[in-house]
Amino acid sequence: MRSSNSKESKKNYLTIEDIASMAGVAKSTVSRVLNNSGFVSEKTQKKVMEIVEAHHYVPNGMARDLGRTTTKSIGIFIGDISNQYFSEILAGAEAVINRSAFFPFICLVSSERREEFYVREMLKRRASGILFASATIHNPSLISQLLHSTCAISIQTDIPDIQRIDCENFSGTYRIIQHLISLGHRRIAFINSYGQGSVLEQRLQGYRQALSDHGIPICADYLKTSTRASSGYQAVNELLDLPNPPTAIHCCNDHIAAGAYQALHNRNIRIPEQISLTGFDAIPNTLLMEPQLTTVSQPLHQMGAAAAEMLIAQINSGEEQPAASSPLLFPTEILLRGSTAPPCANL
Repeated sequence: MRSSNSKESKKNYLTIEDIASMAGVAKSTVSRVLNNSGFVSEKTQKKVMEIVEAHHYVPNGMARDLGRTTTKSIGIFIGDISNQYFSEILAGAEAVINRSAFFPFICLVSSERREEFYVREMLKRRASGILFASATIHNPSLISQLLHSTCAISIQTDIPDIQRIDCENFSGTYRIIQHLISLGHRRIAFINSYGQGSVLEQRLQGYRQALSDHGIPICADYLKTSTRASSGYQAVNELLDLPNPPTAIHCCNDHIAAGAYQALHNRNIRIPEQISLTGFDAIPNTLLMEPQLTTVSQPLHQMGAAAAEMLIAQINSGEEQPAASSPLLFPTEILLRGSTAPPCANL
């Protein structure tokens, strides 16, 4: 486990003395605000908390204590669990942790404010380890403070210097685009998810490379980004309104594909007779779509379980955070279902 005693890491922490000086109040007042104890005027509370939030304050004492004494809790930083991508990973991780001497603490970090809250909560609880599966890190500098003091592992989440579990994002996308090309499609659109990250970039590159290898020009009009995680609805409508619309659409995840289905059904466009649609993740809901979605399967439950096993082994070893190595890659599989067919001659 990492030590928090390095001079360099200490310099990164804002102290209560700093906050008191900036707010023009006593240290005891700052302490009462942070611990929600004793009376402090609403005006002063607001002033102190504005400084705390502006500087992403994490109590120094918590970080130091974490290096000395830990609890048996493992924090799982995860995104929106209404998205089955996250809930499947969570189920796999929880199954392993619940069989161990540790217990899971679920941290729903769908915003920067939530992420900051749970970082502080993990420090207060002296968590033994953290499993990151949130896809997006809102405040890397704050996360790095937490990593000074605890073991960690990530699942497809971009955090430097820790072990990572991944899947074959590039090759999975490449192969499903190849499938569409083999059916005769040449006008193939790609709907990416909002945000940034290596997973999204790998999937986009898989799409680009497949088209390039088959001599198909990449059309900028066919590249769309879903502005919300929950839907590709608007992106599909924009694609269908093009003078020369695509005959196939690949969605970078199944959550976006669900929105794409809705848009196509609302416009009375039949899948796959008039347009082919594919996704990525193979979440359970794809089996309920009509027709069932052709998608790239990644073993989300197994990835969550493997991450938990690796983290627990790391904690039990009592050693420092191991240096980051190449990600543990899980294979992907193309699930050919009912949403793809040769292109319609009239579209």
